Amino acid sequence: MSSTLLEVTRSAHEEVERLERLVVKDLQKEPATARESLFQNHRVRHMIDSIFSTTEKLVEIYEDKDSARKDEIAALGGQTASGQNVFSAFYDRLKEIREYHRRHPVARVLDPAGDLEELLKEEPVIEFSGEEAFGRYLDLHELYNEFVNSKFAKVVEYSAYLDIFPQTHDIPRDLKLTRQYKDYLTHMLEYLISFFQRTEPLQDLNRIFSKVCL
Repeated sequence: MSSTLLEVTRSAHEEVERLERLVVKDLQKEPATARESLFQNHRVRHMIDSIFSTTEKLVEIYEDKDSARKDEIAALGGQTASGQNVFSAFYDRLKEIREYHRRHPVARVLDPAGDLEELLKEEPVIEFSGEEAFGRYLDLHELYNEFVNSKFAKVVEYSAYLDIFPQTHDIPRDLKLTRQYKDYLTHMLEYLISFFQRTEPLQDLNRIFSKVCL
């Protein structure tokens, strides 16, 4: 990898800039419907995640813990870190760089206009149940079944459960100490986090949790 490390670095910087342009371009468009708005938010979320991932790789390259980047830069000047002349290996290096681009065609310069238009038409796959109606409603049926079949709750209709499910203070303390109740709360939290991430992909959940914990 060291023989093409600078090409990897250049390609990564180019990819970050391309994704930044995509984010700006996408957010400049005003979605016509709630569905289109959700698609847009997920597209932007995916691009932001890709930017973070690529940036982390760049940080690793610049940290240069194995001195691979330092050696390659030295080689471009005609020397390795040990001072050995490497001009005789020029054509070998050129061949390796060409081979890198052959194996990684995405690293080549793309047509910005065409690339933008194609990516901005994508409709991300977002999984919702029928009851969730593409993010409009919660689907608490699994939690409801767990609730009514537990030892810490009473049997109620689903419509009544929708009103009482956040009211955990009504459950006696001794029942809250049971494994069954802890599992129920864990499943509830997992579902609510999943629903929030699917419907509000641009929100910073860690920041929200940090405020709640203060």
